[in-house]
Amino acid sequence: MVLVTESHFSRAFDRIKQDSVEGNCILFVASDVDAICACKILQSILKADLIQHKLVPVSGQHDLEKANEELVADDPDLRTIIMINCGAPLGVLELFGSRDEVRIYIIDSHRPFNLDSCLPENKNVFIFDDPSRKEKATINEYMDAYESVMIEEAQESDESGGSDDDDNERPRQRRRVGDGEGLSHAERRRKRQRRRRLLAEYYESGVYHANSTAGIAYALATQLARTNNQLLWLAIIGVTSQYIFERIDTEKYMKYVSVLNDDVARFNLTHGEGAARTGDSSIQTEDDFRFMLFRHWSLQDSMYHSGYVASKLGLWKDFGRRRLLNMFAKMGFSIQECEQVYTHMNIRLKEMLRDKIETVAPLYGLTDICFPSFARTFGWKLRFSASDAVYSLVTLLETSPESAIRLGEDVLWNQDEDWDALEEATGDHGDGLASLRRRWWMRNFYTVYDSIESADGLHRGVKLCMKVQRAVVRQSTAVLEKKAVRVIKNFRAVVMRDGPDLPLFQHPLTLSKLALFLTDAYREHANRNLPFVIASYDEEHESFLVVATTGAPAFGDVRKNPFGMAFQKAAERTQARISFDSFETSVLQIHKNDLDLFIENLFVAS
Repeated sequence: MVLVTESHFSRAFDRIKQDSVEGNCILFVASDVDAICACKILQSILKADLIQHKLVPVSGQHDLEKANEELVADDPDLRTIIMINCGAPLGVLELFGSRDEVRIYIIDSHRPFNLDSCLPENKNVFIFDDPSRKEKATINEYMDAYESVMIEEAQESDESGGSDDDDNERPRQRRRVGDGEGLSHAERRRKRQRRRRLLAEYYESGVYHANSTAGIAYALATQLARTNNQLLWLAIIGVTSQYIFERIDTEKYMKYVSVLNDDVARFNLTHGEGAARTGDSSIQTEDDFRFMLFRHWSLQDSMYHSGYVASKLGLWKDFGRRRLLNMFAKMGFSIQECEQVYTHMNIRLKEMLRDKIETVAPLYGLTDICFPSFARTFGWKLRFSASDAVYSLVTLLETSPESAIRLGEDVLWNQDEDWDALEEATGDHGDGLASLRRRWWMRNFYTVYDSIESADGLHRGVKLCMKVQRAVVRQSTAVLEKKAVRVIKNFRAVVMRDGPDLPLFQHPLTLSKLALFLTDAYREHANRNLPFVIASYDEEHESFLVVATTGAPAFGDVRKNPFGMAFQKAAERTQARISFDSFETSVLQIHKNDLDLFIENLFVAS
C-alpha cells in the first residue's frame, strides 16, 4: 500500500493521467452524499484532462463483486480503479485480484483500513489520506504488528509441514527472525500475544469516519489549480453532510470551514451592498441554525421537527410544546408569525431573528444553536444553506419512488435508464435475503447526482424532506410515548413491526435519522447515554433492516461504532440468516424469525 498524503495528491493524479493513455478507468462510487460530491469533483478534473472513465454506483460489496465479474476481470485494457467511499474496509486485492498493470486508488472516509490492503508489497494500492503525525504513527504500529503476525503464522505453517516458502516470503521471514533474536521463548510468546491483542483492538474498537471524501477531492482540485465556485459548493455539501450526521467531530469540521472560507471569499468577491446576491451561483459564509430547513418551513415546524431543539425542550410532551411557545413569546414573535412559512414572515422579524435567538435560546438550554456554515444563492430565485442542500439530497437518496407518491410529492426521478428492467435484474440481496431498497437505490443515486447543482432539484428534495421528517418525528414520538425502548445489556433497542410509516424506514439513512433523533432525546432526558439498535420490518421480504448508532455525549462529538464486529459475533452464535450488503458495517438485513435471539445475544464493550 502507498499512503498518498495531501502534499502528494497531484503526483498520484499524474500517474492516473499517464495510465489513461494506455487503458481504461473505472470509478466505483458509494451511494451517499459525500461520495457523490467527491465523484462530481473528480469527474470535473478527469474531464478537464480528457480522461475517459466509467462511473459505476455501488451500494455494497455484492455490487462490487458483480462489477468485478462484468467489468474488471475480463477487461485487458483496464489500468485504473478509483474507489470513492467503498474501499478502505475491504480486501481490494482479494476482491479484484492482483494485476501488475492495474492500480487501485482509494478515497474513503471509512476506518479502520483493511490491513491486507496496506501491506508494503501491495505497491498498486494507493490510499488518499492526510493523517496527523500521531495518526500516521498509530497506523504504522498496527501495520508492523500485522506483518509480524503474518510472518509468524507462515513460519508456524512451515514448521508443521506446510508448503515451501516462495522467493517473496524469504526476505520477510529473515527480517522476522532478526526481530526475535536474543529473546527467550517466553518473551517471544508474550510479544506475539501483545501484537495479536493490538490487532484485535484495531478491528474491535469500532468503525469511524476520518474525513470527508469531497474534502479530499477538493484538495486535489486545489493542487491542480482546477477549483471554482461549482466545485467549492460540492466540497461544502460533502463536508456538511459528514458533520450533520455526526460522522466527523466539530474540531475536524472547523478545520474544513477555515479552508473553505478562504475560497468562498476568493470566488465570491462583492462590489457594493447586495452584489453577492445578484449572481446565479454566489456562495456566502454565514452561521446556520440547528433547526432544519427554516428558510423553507415555518419557524415553529422547523424547530419542532429538529432533533436538537426537540430534545432540549422535550417537545414530545405537552410541557415541552408550551416551553417552545413561551420561547417565541419571549422573543416577541406571535404564534401567527411563527406558523407562517419563513418567506412570508414579517421582514422586520426576519432581520431580528438571529439576535433574538442568540439572546433568548440560551435561557431554554439551547446554548450552541448556531454553527458556522455557508449558503448559496441561485440568482433571485432560491437560496439554500449547506444543511438545506444536505437534508434535501439525503431524502432524495433514501426515499423510494412509491413512498414519495404516497407522501404526495412529485419527484422527477432520473429517467436515463430502463429502471424497471434494471430493478428486476438487481433484486437479489445475497444470502437468500431480499430488500425493498434494492429495487430503487440506483435510480435515486442518479437523481441526487443530477440534483446537487439544480435549484429545482434541491427544492423538490426539500419539500419531500419536510414530509419524511414529519414521519421520523411521528415515529420517534410514538416510541417515546409508548416507552417502546428496551435497555438490553449496555444498549437501547427498538423494534418496529407495524405502523403507517413503516415503508419509509427501509433505508439505512432514514433509520439512522430516527436513531439520531432518539439519541438526542435520551441524551438530554435519561441517566445514561447508550447506543441505539433499531430494527424496521420489511413485510414483503419477511426480514428486518437493523441499524446501530453510538450515542456521543454531545452534538459535535463522535464515538467509534463497535457494532460491526458485535453483529458478526452475534450472528455466528445464533446462526442467524443475515446479509451485510452495505459499506456501513453497523447495518444489516436479518430474517424475521432470527431477530429476537440475535438481539439477545448482541453484546458491545462498554
